[in-house]
Amino acid sequence: MADGHDSGRGDRRGGGRGEGRPAEPDPLERYFRPRPGARPVPDEDGGAGIEGVTIDGMPAPRVTVDGPRGPRRPGRGLSPRAAMSARRQKRFLTLTGTMSAVVLLTSGGAWAFQNYVTGMIDKVSVNGLGRGGSDPKGAMTILVAGVDRREGLTKAQQKAAKLGHDAGERSDTMLLVHVSRDHDRVSVVSLPRDSYVTIPSHESNGSEGAKGTRVPARPGKLTWAYQFGGPDLTVSTIKQATGVAIDHYVEVNFYGFVRMVDALGGVDVCTEQAVDDPKSGLKLPAGTSHVDGLKALAFARARYTLTGGSDLGRIDRQQQFMAAMMKQALSTKTLSDPVKSTRFLNASLKSLRVDEKLADNLPKLADQMKDLSTDDVTFANVPLSNPDYNTVLWNAATAQSTVQWDRGKAQDLFTRIRRDQPLDQQAAKPSASPTQKPEDALTVPPEDISVRVLNAIGTRGLATKAGGQLRDLGFKVTVAPGVARRGLQTTQIQYGPDRADSAKTLAAAIPGAKLKKVSALGSRVQVMVGANWDGVEKVKVAPSASPSAEPGIETGTATSKLCT
Repeated sequence: MADGHDSGRGDRRGGGRGEGRPAEPDPLERYFRPRPGARPVPDEDGGAGIEGVTIDGMPAPRVTVDGPRGPRRPGRGLSPRAAMSARRQKRFLTLTGTMSAVVLLTSGGAWAFQNYVTGMIDKVSVNGLGRGGSDPKGAMTILVAGVDRREGLTKAQQKAAKLGHDAGERSDTMLLVHVSRDHDRVSVVSLPRDSYVTIPSHESNGSEGAKGTRVPARPGKLTWAYQFGGPDLTVSTIKQATGVAIDHYVEVNFYGFVRMVDALGGVDVCTEQAVDDPKSGLKLPAGTSHVDGLKALAFARARYTLTGGSDLGRIDRQQQFMAAMMKQALSTKTLSDPVKSTRFLNASLKSLRVDEKLADNLPKLADQMKDLSTDDVTFANVPLSNPDYNTVLWNAATAQSTVQWDRGKAQDLFTRIRRDQPLDQQAAKPSASPTQKPEDALTVPPEDISVRVLNAIGTRGLATKAGGQLRDLGFKVTVAPGVARRGLQTTQIQYGPDRADSAKTLAAAIPGAKLKKVSALGSRVQVMVGANWDGVEKVKVAPSASPSAEPGIETGTATSKLCT
């Protein structure tokens, strides 16, 4: 007895002391295991039940336990036909349940995405906006302002982004973005920040005297509108200057812009010459460079080193950069990468402030425009009569440099936007000449031709040199930064469908150049400078030729802005 007692205690402690005897399990188990010879415990309904035990005279509850192979198949009580019917019914219920779940998850996901976007984006109330209905349908014009707001930035971030130390908020970039009626075409007009405009009467925000004081309408630079009155005054100023109704407002924070670029993994930009701009912090070698967000911001904002203080060269770089960013965002590598695409979406939402109606409609609008490519986006610059118009403004005793629009041609540009017409449509066909001219006669003088010059061979500084020579002949020249392509042996004059006469004048001025019609160029003419460039020659235009076949509006697709 003593041995059995000791053995039982040893087992309860996890090990037996006796040798040659099987270990006795925990004594509590005897209440739950079947005993040899025990009778089945009857079910509550009188059935045979299962073999079991009673505890304190009470039968243990009956529990059905499936074996290791899972649930049993239909028993012998079911005929083969009934068994097959049961299996089919099970499969049908499983299928319909799965389909219902997919439908619910899909619709719920769309609802969740809509709420996610509208919840993440920062909204701003803006006075003076147009129709902006409850659905993102029909043509619409959106004012996009790039603003150097510093809220939420550390001093280190402000220093890295070269945002300066001036108090207040300023708009550095302004774009008028028109979406066509069918949402299959986008027109982007860059408005120079130093444009000479009339700023409407408004209440002072403290920048022009005591806050709340009524400030009369007076001339000034376009960028002052945001500084003196934020989005409200900016919208009213641009509506008055262009005659275009503005439906929605989008504001891009510069440092948020940096995050968007970084989320894409950087973008490609190109410059013809090496750049070292201390004011913006931009340092780039000649040619194509893959840049991160901070360098991209410097590239878009650099002014003095690259363009001698002019806004116009900077506008061309900003358009080039927007095209590169659009290409990267729409690339397969981005769209097929859920991590990268989600990161870009989040960075974009955190970078924007939009009017309340656009915030609600943004997911639907984005879905309607998902098939757009860089071929469907057209950039245009406001036609100018004087890019360096000096005038005395109210806040300075000496003359300041501003940008003066060509009112007639600018009016034509904004009329096309109001009428929802493509920007590369020729404004007016040249009038027929009263006398028949030889087919090779030149009809458009150099001073009426705007031309973009690109380096297509890779020789450093060649496009700048060629642009200077064409400018000396009277052509209106813009030299594109970077190298458009390498290895082109024969200089090529590329022109849009309605610019054949202008291209003919250029061909006469550039010996050895070849003409090439490129439909995507619209109303633009450009020269791809090749290895055979050997200077220019003076041209003579027929005296009785039509005064001008130049439409007066420079346009180009986003594709034409990309580095190649």
